[in-house]
Amino acid sequence: MSAMTMLSKGDKYYSYSGELFGDVSAPASIQMIFIPNTGLKDSYVEIMPSYGKDISDANNAQLGIQIKLDDVVIVNAQRTAFYETMYGPNSFKLFIPRQSKLEVISLNTSGNNTQIRSCNLIGYYL
Repeated sequence: MSAMTMLSKGDKYYSYSGELFGDVSAPASIQMIFIPNTGLKDSYVEIMPSYGKDISDANNAQLGIQIKLDDVVIVNAQRTAFYETMYGPNSFKLFIPRQSKLEVISLNTSGNNTQIRSCNLIGYYL
C-alpha cells in the first residue's frame, strides 16, 4: 500500500501499490492504495489496476476493484464490469474533490487470494 507522492512541480501526484497477494488466510479484500488527504485542490485522477494473469469467469475466482471516496463506495466492479479486453482492465478516471480520503481496494474470493495484483494512480490538480 502506498500513500500519495507529489511530482516535482506540485501540479500532479502519484501512488502505486507494488505487487500484492495473499494466501488462503487472506481477507476478502486487500487495500492497494490509501491516500488520507488528496490536498488543497480538486483533482482529476486515473486509477489503473493490473493483475498477474487473466481473471477467471469461475464464480469462486473473480477478482474485482472497489474505489472509496470519503468512505463512500463510488466504484464496485468485478471482472466483466471493468475488464475491457484480453490485454487488461480499464482504467478509472474520476473527479476527486479537495481534501478527500481516497482508497483503492482489491476485491477477492477464496479462489483467488494468491493471485498477484497491483494498482497505479496519477492525479492532476485542477
